[in-house]
Amino acid sequence: MDQAQPVFSTGPLLRPAQLAEARNEVKTLEEKIRDPKSGLEDRGQAHTQLRRMSKTLEAQTPLPPKDGAEEGRMVARSKELLDKILVGMPSQEEMRKAPPGAVDKHMKWEAANKSAIQEWKNLQLRLTRAEEPEAANLERHRPTSSTLLMDNAYIPGKQFHMPETTGPSVIFSDEHYSYLLKQAPEIAMKLPLLTNAQRAEVKTIVERGMAEEKQAN
Repeated sequence: MDQAQPVFSTGPLLRPAQLAEARNEVKTLEEKIRDPKSGLEDRGQAHTQLRRMSKTLEAQTPLPPKDGAEEGRMVARSKELLDKILVGMPSQEEMRKAPPGAVDKHMKWEAANKSAIQEWKNLQLRLTRAEEPEAANLERHRPTSSTLLMDNAYIPGKQFHMPETTGPSVIFSDEHYSYLLKQAPEIAMKLPLLTNAQRAEVKTIVERGMAEEKQAN
């Protein structure tokens, strides 16, 4: 599906936790290379790996605006993108209850907004200097009102109950949910009914699949 040309980069940028992890990995490898007793068997390979990791880190680190003028353009573009993205975005209720047409609606919306969503997320990371964990989480802006009929919803409202948990609730980011919806929509729609342990297991599988997909690309 044709999409408008991005104004700002849509290349992958690291979230705050990912950025911290990547910096730590580079620092750890640097220390091993400097330490003659680190046990590295192939220092040449280690140096090559360090250059590769450093290059990736540099390319995927969210850079703050260069000046006030650029920041103004970024803020305006961010608002423009979000207004566009929210048009046709499935509501919280539709995502929870999965009425007929919900999966198709989500797929169509995502395909039409893929580039805009990535550009918006990148802008959030840059504007917040990659210091706010939820800055690029689009779920915070998901509409509450629905356009689909709930009469034949897969998970009727009167039967919807969040499972009790004995520990911190397992949270799925919008990237996790989007991946799961593509790979196993029937499981994605059942997430609210899973126990916390089951959600944790699903999330582990999703993260493994996302990592393998990233390596393949």
